[in-house]
Amino acid sequence: MKRWARPLTEEVVLRDFPILGRAAGWFFRINEVSMGVYKAEGTDVWGRTVGRTGTDPDKLLAECEEDARGIPAPGEREH
Repeated sequence: MKRWARPLTEEVVLRDFPILGRAAGWFFRINEVSMGVYKAEGTDVWGRTVGRTGTDPDKLLAECEEDARGIPAPGEREH
């Protein structure tokens, strides 16, 4: 039987992903995972994720935002 997922609230998502990005409906975080190495991650309220790892946190965040913008909103079809 197919179950429909329920979206999380923005308040819940913001606890773990406190950066509001330029991609509508997406939330981001950046962590230093090793000295000078960062992991940028993003999620939406539906639990979809994007992520990048590298040495420039600003560039990683921008790339994650771009990746997120390329994912269609739920119910939207890709062109």
